[in-house]
Amino acid sequence: MKELQEITPLTDDKLYMSSYYFQNQLDFPIHYHEDYELNLTCNARGKRIVGTLVEDLDEYDLTLVFPDVVHCYKRAVDETCLGSEVTVVQFSKDMPLWRVMSTVQFSAVCNMLSMPVSGLKFSKEIARILKNKIQSIAYRTDFESGMRFLEILNFLACVDPADVRILGSEKTKINRSRNVRICKIIKFTEDNFSRKISLSEIGELVGMSASSVSRLFKKRTGHNYWDFLMDCRLESAQRMITGTELSISEIAYSCGFNSPSNFNKVFREKHGITPKLYRERFKKSMQ
Repeated sequence: MKELQEITPLTDDKLYMSSYYFQNQLDFPIHYHEDYELNLTCNARGKRIVGTLVEDLDEYDLTLVFPDVVHCYKRAVDETCLGSEVTVVQFSKDMPLWRVMSTVQFSAVCNMLSMPVSGLKFSKEIARILKNKIQSIAYRTDFESGMRFLEILNFLACVDPADVRILGSEKTKINRSRNVRICKIIKFTEDNFSRKISLSEIGELVGMSASSVSRLFKKRTGHNYWDFLMDCRLESAQRMITGTELSISEIAYSCGFNSPSNFNKVFREKHGITPKLYRERFKKSMQ
């Protein structure tokens, strides 16, 4: 299976980026990226892939994936993901090198992030303890949430050895140069998915014909470009459904769909329920 290189949405002015997904279908492609990723999955059955290790998901599954390690989550064949919750927290690969990490107060966190491993798997009990705190920082950028994020890292760095397990070694990390054109295509798509995009426009950006762009993207990532574009739009729509009070129609147009009916159709095909019902179930889950 080919790995898709993800360009994380993390920017220099953010300590972390976090998203919460209710009833996510766990159909992420196998991928890797240059930043750390903390994943909390609750109430879902399926497989977790980190490096070369494939394991069954726990009811409360909490892992820290290190930079440049291939990973993904896949639901079981008969899994409906009804009531499932996924929280993804991404933060900079350079964190262990930050000046503050050389202080006594952050030594435990720095030591954890500097381990020569592919990832860390924490016990179900630790996942239960941190569940609400991890979910509470999703979509938040205020000071309090920043402190809570650091508290989470410190808590994980100080858990009893019996509550943490190493997932693979650093040898499973991706150690190859990135394809510059693919990086440009992914970045352009993530910046412009809210409007109409053509392969010809992308071709001009990377100096290729429209047909060559399509072939290159498929060859280098293993995914159809239009599927990737649609995933960008749907992911943004999910965040807006759960994080804003905008109407479903407003969300549809702001995420690049040509009509609310088209958005409803695509969203239902992806998640099995309408955007409206998705929002209602999300609100009930947070009560």
